[in-house]
Amino acid sequence: MVCFSAMALRKLLPFIIASLLLSLLVVMFQSPKALIQRPVNAQDSGRSGYFYLPVGSTQVSTLTHQDYAELIAKFSSYSFIKVYQKTGMALVIPQEWESPYFAAFAQKKEHFMQISLWGGMVRAPGVTKGALAAILCHELGHILGGEPRQTIPGSDWASIEGQSDFYSASECLPRFLKENPGIVTAVDPQVEKLCKGNVDCARTLQAGVDMIHLLQMYSYREYTPVNILNPEKAASELIRNAYPSDQCRMDSYVQGALCQLGESCRAPVCWLPE
Repeated sequence: MVCFSAMALRKLLPFIIASLLLSLLVVMFQSPKALIQRPVNAQDSGRSGYFYLPVGSTQVSTLTHQDYAELIAKFSSYSFIKVYQKTGMALVIPQEWESPYFAAFAQKKEHFMQISLWGGMVRAPGVTKGALAAILCHELGHILGGEPRQTIPGSDWASIEGQSDFYSASECLPRFLKENPGIVTAVDPQVEKLCKGNVDCARTLQAGVDMIHLLQMYSYREYTPVNILNPEKAASELIRNAYPSDQCRMDSYVQGALCQLGESCRAPVCWLPE
């Protein structure tokens, strides 16, 4: 029989509460329907051929509802305690397979944090599990990435886009993919070479490459080729409340992945000036 002192129980209490909350929230959010009807982003409405993919559409990715549900479950398990320890709030990632829109985002609610990954994005042709893992890690980066933060009213709790990318690549993806190696199974030879054979680096960077290529396929921005070997020049000032360029975002995933080699680890200069 194991006995715990009052002090030991006090230390364990937050973890016990968090585990109970996770169990309750998993039951609550098994339904694929969103709890609240959310507004559609402005860019979605004008790109119905790509951004509106309801269940039953013919031109869709190879990922299934089961793939989606399993990814959400694995990421919830990975991130729940981390969010609770940092914010004192539960993390909810609802099953929203039915949603037809190409979108993912993080929100701070009154009593919990929420990450959403809508089904339209999972059904988009060209998507991979690695890309979705990078997107989920990016959204987690808004919650856990720290400074610098956005200055948009109501969003000052969230890390800026560049910091969220760097957190995704330097911390979240290497750990999440190490726990779930089947998410990224094929790595481009150029990625392997840049990572010098380091598996954690290669999986992380491949997920980032997949994510950037996916977003470029459906972006409202003018297409500009990106390359993991050609980093963008230094920024003149901090890019705080907007997305960096696609190349700059790629640079964040390159730099974050290379952190796994045990060398110097810093964000790229393209969004965070020296």
